[in-house]
Amino acid sequence: RLYGGEDADALMGGAGADYLDEGAGHGDVEGGMGDDTLVGGLGPDAFAVDPTSGNDVIRDFTAGPGMFDHLALRDLRWEELSFEDTTAGVRVSWAGGSVLLEGVAKSQLAQDDFMFAETPDLPPASRDATGPTAERPSPSIEGPTFGHRDLPGERFDQAADAALRDGDVTLAFTGDEAYQVIVGEREGDGLTGGASVDNIFGRDGSDTLVGLGGDDVLQGDAGDDRLEGGDGMDRLDGGMGADTLIGGAMVDDVMGMEGADSIDAGAGHDMIEGGMGNDTITGGTGADAFIVDPDSGFDVITDMEVRGEAQGAFDHLALRDIRPDQVTVVDRAEGAFVSWNTDRDADPEGGVLLQGVFRADLRQSDFMFIDEPGFVAGISDAGSDWIF
Repeated sequence: RLYGGEDADALMGGAGADYLDEGAGHGDVEGGMGDDTLVGGLGPDAFAVDPTSGNDVIRDFTAGPGMFDHLALRDLRWEELSFEDTTAGVRVSWAGGSVLLEGVAKSQLAQDDFMFAETPDLPPASRDATGPTAERPSPSIEGPTFGHRDLPGERFDQAADAALRDGDVTLAFTGDEAYQVIVGEREGDGLTGGASVDNIFGRDGSDTLVGLGGDDVLQGDAGDDRLEGGDGMDRLDGGMGADTLIGGAMVDDVMGMEGADSIDAGAGHDMIEGGMGNDTITGGTGADAFIVDPDSGFDVITDMEVRGEAQGAFDHLALRDIRPDQVTVVDRAEGAFVSWNTDRDADPEGGVLLQGVFRADLRQSDFMFIDEPGFVAGISDAGSDWIF
C-alpha cells in the first residue's frame, strides 16, 4: 500500500496486488505486474500500463475532453484495445490484461484520455469536443502516519555522524536487490553508481554523478553539476547552479531546480521540471510532461512534438498555479512563445519558447492545467474529441 501525499509523486507498485494512492498533485501511478487498485487523487495523473500490468482498477479517472488524467500505454497500440461497458465502469482490455475505469462509461472517453507513451497514436473521433470536463471526486486519503521509537540499544554514533557531515561515504546493503548510498564531499566529486539501485548526493562543488544501471536517485545540490541517470527509471535533482541533466533510457523524473540548466531527458515518458532559471530542455523520444509554474523563468523547449498523431495526448506543458485565462500564445520567428501573467501587471512572469512549433500547430491537449481541467482561448481542440 503506497500513499503519495501532497504534490507530485511517482508511485510504482512492482509485483503483487498493490493499492496505490498518489494524493494531490500531478503524479505518475504504475501498479506493475499484478491486479492493482489505483487512486490518483486531486490533480492530473498518468496511469501507466503495459501488456504485463495484469487487471487493474482505477477508482477516480477523470475522462473526457481536456488534457488531465490519462492512460499512459507502453508497448500497446490503439488497435490492440477493446472496450466493454460494465456495471462498475468501462473495461479497457488488451491481450493478457485490462484496466477498469470505475464509474466511467465508454461514451465519456476522449482522445486525450489515451497517451501512447513511446510513439504517438491518435484514437478516432466521432464527436467534437465540447469543452474541458470537470475533475471527478476522489476517494484519496492521506494514508497512515508513523512515529519513531528508539530500538533497544540504539545510540548516537558520533563517528558515523561526523563522516556523513564531512562526506565521502558509501553505505551498501542487499535486500531484494543491491542498493547503495554515496555521499560526496563538499568539493567537486566524480561519483559513479553500480548496476543496481543507487542514491548519490553530490553536495557542494561542481560534481559529476553517474547512475549507470538500475533505478537511481541523483542529487547534485550546490554547484554546476552534471548528472547522468543511465538505464533505469531515475530521478535527477540538479539543485542550485547551472546544471546539465541527462536522463537516459526509460521513464525519468528530471528537475533542474535553481539556475540556468540544460536538460535532456532521453527516451521514455518523462516528467521534466526546469525550475527557477532560464533553462534549455530537450524531452527526447517518448511522451513528456514539461512542468512550469509562475516562477519557472523563461525556458526553451527544443523538441515539443505536437503534429500528426501527436496532436492528441503526447508531449504537453503541465502548468501549475496558472489558469487558462492567464496564458498568452504568440508566434516568434523561432516558434510559439507561451507566457503567463498571474499578477495582471504589464509583464509576464515567465514563458516557454517552443522551438519549431507555431501557434497554429498547438492543440488543447498540449496544455495540462494541474489545478483543474481547462482550455486556452483560441487554440484548436482537435485531438481532444469524443471517441465513441
